[in-house]
Amino acid sequence: MRIVTCNEMRQIDRIAIEERGIPGLTLMERAGQAVANLIISRVFPRKVAVVTGKGNNAGDGFVAARLLSRAGFGVTLLMLADETEISGDALTNFRALPPEMPRVSCKELSQIPPWLYKVDCIVDAVLGTGIKGEIKGLYADVIRAINRSAARVVAVDIPSGLPGDAVYFDSLCVKADYTVTMGLPKLGMVQHPAAAFCGEVIVASIGFPEDLLQAPTSSRCNLLTSETVAPYLPFRPPDGHKGTFGTVLIVAGSPGMTGAASMTALAAARSGAGLVFVAMPEKLAPILEAKLTEPITMPLVTEEQGIPDLNMHEKIMQKSEGAKAVALGPGMGKAPQTRKLIRKLYADITAPLVLDADGLNAFENNCTGLKNRKAPTVLTPHPGELARLLNKKASEIRENRISVARDFATQYNVILALKGASTVVANPDGEIFINSSGNTALSKGGSGDVLTGLIAGFLAQGLHCMKAAGLGVFIHGMAGEIAGERKTVRAALPTDVIDAIPSVFKELEDISEKRGKRL
Repeated sequence: MRIVTCNEMRQIDRIAIEERGIPGLTLMERAGQAVANLIISRVFPRKVAVVTGKGNNAGDGFVAARLLSRAGFGVTLLMLADETEISGDALTNFRALPPEMPRVSCKELSQIPPWLYKVDCIVDAVLGTGIKGEIKGLYADVIRAINRSAARVVAVDIPSGLPGDAVYFDSLCVKADYTVTMGLPKLGMVQHPAAAFCGEVIVASIGFPEDLLQAPTSSRCNLLTSETVAPYLPFRPPDGHKGTFGTVLIVAGSPGMTGAASMTALAAARSGAGLVFVAMPEKLAPILEAKLTEPITMPLVTEEQGIPDLNMHEKIMQKSEGAKAVALGPGMGKAPQTRKLIRKLYADITAPLVLDADGLNAFENNCTGLKNRKAPTVLTPHPGELARLLNKKASEIRENRISVARDFATQYNVILALKGASTVVANPDGEIFINSSGNTALSKGGSGDVLTGLIAGFLAQGLHCMKAAGLGVFIHGMAGEIAGERKTVRAALPTDVIDAIPSVFKELEDISEKRGKRL
């Protein structure tokens, strides 16, 4: 699904009306209907306050107010603009409101009615996507009042005060429980911390032509959802065998960090890969053989017991020749000899490769070494790891995730999965994919190892790097949601996330089967 800037959405709206002949009133009616349907089906309120400004966002609110009133709900209109300030389709829908509907005009803080704090539901139809700059005066006061209310808040298109194009926003805006956005999600809604203000986002289909919604955009951003990643699932022929589904070689582990190797291997096995090998220092073999049943351990002699070094290089290279994908780095440690091994393997291995954790740390102050590969490569840093690679502050990465990820992927010719809430996956050609799944159940040490194993497993099954990374990121996030439901987000562990992966596959397979795609 495309993610658009405000200007891109306005262009879609203009073409739909002016060139395709879809009346603006029709689009507004459908937008208000989508808001009303959400409230009727999900909120079940007794009393509703519809708070409106003066633009098309208000027009959508007027439609929702009319439809909710017709459905028998108690609706009161709180207007921040006079009728004389309303025009066009919004004015038409204002005049279509039932004459008996209570309407309150609010021009200053003292006029905000006390009943606003007592309604069950507030519809935020104050400001649309065109807002820029800091919210002040009456609008700021009303937004604060809405946020103080205990009511469920439904935002129309975007929470008022949230800039539609913001890539990072943590200032004043409506904090919604639901946001019904029209046509396509807006760029300002999909990155944290801004995404937290939107609550659950419902993308409403209001009649924009499908070719306009699917057309490439200048922002080149897309949303990873269950519907968009389901087609990525690797095909599994009925006569397939373990060789059909690829071999993953995992190079991981050091003293005290065998869990990283174990979780990476288990996640790779859960991905559907046919064979999983784990190359690690010989000293760690008894521990990993106790942890792992399905993956195959590959103990290698090292100079210092338990510390990965260049003595492992030859055997790893031999095994990599038969592998369809390699995962390099989880739990390997930061010893100088380990970093030398990682950098050499990174340059020499010709199979598709996922580099994570200590694999990334091996390139601190040597970022140009990341250009030493010609084979497909996926990097999976969190903001701190990427900051160390770029010699920046982690806060700079977090506040500019999309542009930083895009620039890095382009410069180093890699797929970059910049982890965190709403993980950003960047293509070397500048295309961006933003993940919609996940929760704080993933905020545990070891979660990144699970993601690495998943991506490596999908690479081994023949997926292109971009699809492998996108599918891995989405499944990882959704498995976190399921694990959080089963164990609570506080108590869920990375191993619980691995256990939830089959449930995600079932959901995605159901979507694919409904579309008639064989798996």
